Amino acid sequence: MPEGQSHMPGSPNNQLDEFLRAAKATSPNAPQAVGKKRGCGCIGSIGGAILFTLLVTLLVNPWSLHMGGRWTPALTWHGVGQLKSSTGATYGVFIQVSPHLQRGRGASNLDGRAKLCTPQGEIYSMRVNGYLQRTWLDADEKPITFHLRSLKDAQPKLNFDLLGAWHEQELVLDDKGTMAMSFSADGNAKGYLQGKNAPKENTTGRLRYAPENEFSTVCGEKPKNSF
Repeated sequence: MPEGQSHMPGSPNNQLDEFLRAAKATSPNAPQAVGKKRGCGCIGSIGGAILFTLLVTLLVNPWSLHMGGRWTPALTWHGVGQLKSSTGATYGVFIQVSPHLQRGRGASNLDGRAKLCTPQGEIYSMRVNGYLQRTWLDADEKPITFHLRSLKDAQPKLNFDLLGAWHEQELVLDDKGTMAMSFSADGNAKGYLQGKNAPKENTTGRLRYAPENEFSTVCGEKPKNSF
């Protein structure tokens, strides 16, 4: 090409130069700008929070590893049994509790749920919280109080306490007359502070360690769910 003559836009040389530049830019070996990868640390944060809560629970409540005369690595005890009233009524009961980190003086250190079956076969789901007293490494034979309450919006409203202690494999309980405030003498649920109480009524019983699916074995009548 004569000196001083420039490449025309559509000339073969210009097309070749453009092709070579494009090939170089799209080559697999060409350096690429690598963006910084951003990972989500939320899973690690949640796992760390759960581990921290578990460690604090064990530090504050080491007895939660040994409840009811047995090793409880899941930090949970559950059992079934019967409560028998001095009026002749018999109730089936399931209780499940785990350690609860208390806040403030006198707060509960147990939390869980329960089911109660009346002599008429009605089943009531309930909330449980309580306090295990004077214990450190072992919960056996230490005074314990359970407060059982109806679920929110449930009818009739039920409210009673069970006091006692674990004695080896059994949880021995006494209501100290509180169930009479929610149940009639025949065991029918009347509602908290409704109607008259049976004079000097007292209800006691024993629960053994068992899964929830054994609750039906302690109900006298055919169970009927109530809410």
